[in-house]
Order: sequence, then C-alpha cells, then structure tokens
Amino acid sequence: MKAVQALLSLTALATSQAFTTPMSARIAHSQLSPPTPSTTALSVFEGAPEEEISPELSAFAETLTDVSILGLRLGTCALMVHHGVDKLDHVEGFSANVVAKFFGFLPGPPAFWTVSAAATQVAGAGLLAVGVLARPVALSMMATMVVAVTFHLLNTGAQGFPLGVPAEHSYNFELAAMYVGVLAYFAVAGAGAYSVDEKLLGGELQFYQRALGKVFSKGE
Repeated sequence: MKAVQALLSLTALATSQAFTTPMSARIAHSQLSPPTPSTTALSVFEGAPEEEISPELSAFAETLTDVSILGLRLGTCALMVHHGVDKLDHVEGFSANVVAKFFGFLPGPPAFWTVSAAATQVAGAGLLAVGVLARPVALSMMATMVVAVTFHLLNTGAQGFPLGVPAEHSYNFELAAMYVGVLAYFAVAGAGAYSVDEKLLGGELQFYQRALGKVFSKGE
C-alpha cells in the first residue's frame, strides 16, 4: 500500500512540474531542438529539377501541329464548298423551304439570302483553303453554319440531345454544329503557319495593323 502511495506522489509531482515550467524555458527548448523534416509528395516535386525539352523534339512537335492545322483547314474547306454549290443549284427550293419558311423576318427577297450564303461558302472555302484573311472569312462561313444549326433545331428539334439516339443515327444539326466549332477555331486562331497570311502577308494581324495604320495616317 505504501509503495502505491509513493508511486502516486511521484506522478503528481512530475505532472505539476510540467505545468509549472516557465513559458520562456519551453520556448528556448523548442528553439534549440532542430525541426523534424517532413517529406511530402509536393515537396519532392518542388525540389525536382525541371527537365528541358530538346530543341529537336520541340521543333518536331511544332511542325506536326502546323501540318495538322493545315490538314484540318483543307479538309474543312473541301467539305464545305459543296454546300454552297448545292444552294446555287437549288436557289428556288432553298429560298422557299428554308429561308422564307424559317427566316421570313429577314428583309429582302429570300433568294438574296440563299445566293449570299452560297457565295460565302464557295468563295470562303477557297480563301480559307489558301489562308487569305482567314479570321473574317472563317467568321462569315461560321455564320452560315450557325443559321444551319438554327434551321435544323427549328425543323426537327434537339432530337434528345445529348444522350438521345435518333432514328437517323445522328442529329440533323450535328454536321452543321461541327462546322461551327471548327470554323470558330480558325476565326480566333487564324489559318496557321502554312498560309498566305503568314507566308506572304507577314502575318494576318500584322497585315490588319499596317492597313489600319495607313488609313488613319491619311486621315491626319
């Protein structure tokens, strides 16, 4: 019994000393004790040296990207041109069944809008294919496809998009919507490295800047 009482007394004494140790002494002890390093996944990656890509690999990737953009541009234009030719071959039918029926609010005769859309698609396909004034050309072509998407949605609806499976196995607006996406890219990014804009005009945006500079300098 006396042994148990002695053990309890020692425990109480040690506890009281721990709580009565001056704060300054504990701070000094913490300053003298070296911090324990902790290794995390983030610290390992932060300390790892950055691996540089070789100039050869970078040049190859850049060339491959430029060639892919060229292929996308030529393929899009080759597939687009027949839409314009088809409208020119069926001006009356397209004007009556599409323009007048779904876009009757447009001013002027429906045939005007049919021919305008056809000319935009035929001439635009040629200009964008070689890369001349690519951004406004692609934007005008994209506008005709936005109208096409609108027509299909008005005519047959969304057909259960995006998870529905239509009886025709594809949405009627699907092709036009894909054209919109591709042409939107060229309207923002331009024709790419292999184009008249870049090779002969010194860059499309630079060409616009020089042209505007000449116009405003004459006005002064």
